[in-house]
Amino acid sequence: MKEFIDYSRGYLQYVAYKYLADKSLVEDVIFSAYDKILRALSSFDRKQNGLAWIVKITQNEAYKFNRDNRTGDVPIESVRDDAAYENESDGVIKYDVERAMLALSDDEKKIVECKIYMGMTVREIAKQENIPKSTVAYILKQALKKLEKLLS
Repeated sequence: MKEFIDYSRGYLQYVAYKYLADKSLVEDVIFSAYDKILRALSSFDRKQNGLAWIVKITQNEAYKFNRDNRTGDVPIESVRDDAAYENESDGVIKYDVERAMLALSDDEKKIVECKIYMGMTVREIAKQENIPKSTVAYILKQALKKLEKLLS
């Protein structure tokens, strides 16, 4: 369990921070998301992308907290200002994924987001982007290598 939390916590903090209107509720959203994940674990289809599944649960929890606190949702199109992120003092771990994603080309970014955040397969991405599967696989591999280098 500890390994799962260590592996997923950064992703969940990033998602909660991105979708919450009140950033002070990040830890509450993560706690609630882990609770939902553990309760639904027995019904999880192992053929699905597990990371995409837990990210979606966290995103939905953030929306629920926004609704419950009558703050409204953060627009999906909004991009957080790096300076504002740097100056947050609410204890959110500064996660550099966003900054690393900025180093990717538009094609790499789109493919990584489809794969990791949306849980799409290489085949689905290739069909959506109308490019060969081998090209998608190559771009994805190169982008993940870049991200690994930037985040290590």
